[in-house]
Amino acid sequence: GRGYPDVAALGGTKNPYCVAVQGAFSGVAGTSAACPVVAGVFAKLNGLRLKAGKSPMGFLNPFIYQNPSAFQDVTSGTNSATRKWGFTAVKGWDPVTGFGTPDYEALAKASMSMFDAEQTVVV
Repeated sequence: GRGYPDVAALGGTKNPYCVAVQGAFSGVAGTSAACPVVAGVFAKLNGLRLKAGKSPMGFLNPFIYQNPSAFQDVTSGTNSATRKWGFTAVKGWDPVTGFGTPDYEALAKASMSMFDAEQTVVV
């Protein structure tokens, strides 16, 4: 099985997402915070495609790996936290942040031009 990310989103404990739970605000971080953000970005991209009469993207890995420039590369930081071992972010794909954080404008452009309704993606 896989154990590394394809993409990332801001989700650190130093800069958590602010959420309201039962009338109180608190910060959430990590994969549980970042995953819904990335899913929301791709849902909005599929909304753009549907509005233009195109089909939704479906399985995203081919699109992600063909469009690394549509992500903001994260080049510093680690995922070791308080543990002794972990990975370090570097230029390009890395096992900490994948290709980086979504750049919505670049992804919108790529998603509208990369896949046409007549085009079939074979994986």
